[in-house]
Amino acid sequence: MEKIDFSIIANDFRLLPFYRDDLFLGMQAMNIGIIDPNITQFEYHLLDTYIEKERTPAFETMTVGAFSQMWIFALYEVLRLWRDRRYEFSKLYKNGGINLKLKSFDKHGDMNLTIQHRRRQLEKYRDDQAFRDEVDYCWVQLEPVYRLIELYRINMAKHMAPGKSNIIPMAPGYGRINMLCGALDYELIIDKDRYELLNRRDVADILREVLLIIRG
Repeated sequence: MEKIDFSIIANDFRLLPFYRDDLFLGMQAMNIGIIDPNITQFEYHLLDTYIEKERTPAFETMTVGAFSQMWIFALYEVLRLWRDRRYEFSKLYKNGGINLKLKSFDKHGDMNLTIQHRRRQLEKYRDDQAFRDEVDYCWVQLEPVYRLIELYRINMAKHMAPGKSNIIPMAPGYGRINMLCGALDYELIIDKDRYELLNRRDVADILREVLLIIRG
């Protein structure tokens, strides 16, 4: 536990473009980092219990599995929203539709803070080349993380390989205890006869590495 810098996700994630100047979206990003150390404690406890009892403890294993999947699903939604906003803003910028979109916000008035945040972001995207470059750079770094999470989520939630409904995992949601950290290792199907072994800790560690790269 002491070797993991949990502050990276809790602090740096919400400082990315779109998160940092949208109060409520930033809170969603920060929640990913807040929950990470709590689940990590459950993972280590599971490993300690397994070693002590020399058998798989059912309740602790189910608890880690449930928390892990909920964390992955929440992270997927936060990143998917970020990706979709980048795509929408880029499309509006390229086709000259930003001003029309900004006008559509007027009918909602000034009481909706979320719309105010969105308006400021869109104006900045329209006017600031450095901001557009920053958004593109961040996505280059974040996309591999997003694809890993997408693989995890589709296997767990949809019981299929990404984009291939006829390719079905053998045991979606069944994980084995990782003997180094206590996280559950899942065998995720990518394509016919192609699998990726992945656990929640892998995703959290990769996200930390990416955030450090972005921080520079």
